Amino acid sequence: MGSATTIIALSKGWVDSIGLVFAFGILMPAVMNILVVISMISGRGEKAQDAKIAGRWGRKSPTDA
Repeated sequence: MGSATTIIALSKGWVDSIGLVFAFGILMPAVMNILVVISMISGRGEKAQDAKIAGRWGRKSPTDA
């Protein structure tokens, strides 16, 4: 009976370890990459919108260095 509980406890430990590896090794980097891509797309859209309304209300067009 003692060995059965050891196998279950070992199995639970492996399940937890695999879950942590998945969460911190695969899921979180994927979420971070998605957030970076979204912010890049948003920045491009804002830049395009700023260029579109340049010259209105005394605004000068942005200069790229």
